[in-house]
Amino acid sequence: MRRGDTPTPHTNPWSRRGFLGLSACAAASAISIAGPFTGVAEAQAEAPADSPVRDHRGNRLPVGKIGIQLYSVRSDPAPFAEKLPTLATLGFKEIEFAGYGVGNPSDADIRAIRQILDDNGLRAVGSHIGFGTLWGDLTRQLDIAEMLGMKHIGTADAPTGSRYRADWRAAADRYNAVGGAARSRGLKFYQHNHDGEYHFLLDVGPLDDAGRPTRSSGLRGLEYFFDLTEPDLVHFEMDIFWAYQAQVRFKTYVDERGSSRTDVFDPIRTLGRRQERFPLFHVKDGVLNAEGTSLSMTEFGVPGGYVPFERFFKSLRSLDRHHYIWEQDNAGSTPPEQGGVYGAAGRSYDNMKALRF
Repeated sequence: MRRGDTPTPHTNPWSRRGFLGLSACAAASAISIAGPFTGVAEAQAEAPADSPVRDHRGNRLPVGKIGIQLYSVRSDPAPFAEKLPTLATLGFKEIEFAGYGVGNPSDADIRAIRQILDDNGLRAVGSHIGFGTLWGDLTRQLDIAEMLGMKHIGTADAPTGSRYRADWRAAADRYNAVGGAARSRGLKFYQHNHDGEYHFLLDVGPLDDAGRPTRSSGLRGLEYFFDLTEPDLVHFEMDIFWAYQAQVRFKTYVDERGSSRTDVFDPIRTLGRRQERFPLFHVKDGVLNAEGTSLSMTEFGVPGGYVPFERFFKSLRSLDRHHYIWEQDNAGSTPPEQGGVYGAAGRSYDNMKALRF
């Protein structure tokens, strides 16, 4: 999901309908996911028996670890008692929360959500919580995560909106503290990136009137943050779309001598030997605009997508050590004739499941 560069609380997508409505139907009706998009799933279905796409049967996303970020379906005001069974029907196995239905859920509220998950064969894999809420109400948020059976708890807020090293260092102290508390409860704390976190730092060169550097050594903010935070305390959820958006947007910087330098960001390279620090990925694609300056989010598996998913996933040493969470911020704008938000969700799940590499 898209955030500004400064931490903000997560918008509650369920507030218009209140909480669960537990008397609602226990199972969702079938959702039509027919539409014009062919993508990976159809290509797989049409591949001949001797096609190379079938030669690597082990190289696929583990079906049991394909999940969904509920922010993707926030346009549907239905309560969890309807929404979660629908997602299970589409094939998703894991749920990443974006709020729990009310601002301050009671234990009874959380137990009700857990029951819906259990009844539909779903697992809570994580949650996006505003960092301010985590910092100010950490014990309660960890209690909720434990009640839901999560192994991860996260934030979609940037550690800082600043491009100066001192602010990233201060943020690292807070993130290490939250990560330590989470670890003491058997949880992994993670940060979900947008593109801004991979912008170049201003860390060298002449100083401005406030005494701050005005040029860059070529170091990117989040990559600096990796070294500032403790590997066993702070983990990351790479949003693959936003990482490649950074590749498109942040290609040049002005070095200490005032010369323009080019450095094209490679998300695969930044994973490198840090793969154990990325237990989760947000899987979503985009298309490049005509100017080549930005990506527009699109349904996973639509032809013409920018992200090299096959190469990206092939670079992982162990597919089973990660969770693959579909998110599409604009899925709610999918036209009714294409199945609406659940059409986008269903096709994207099918294409993720069918992907071979």
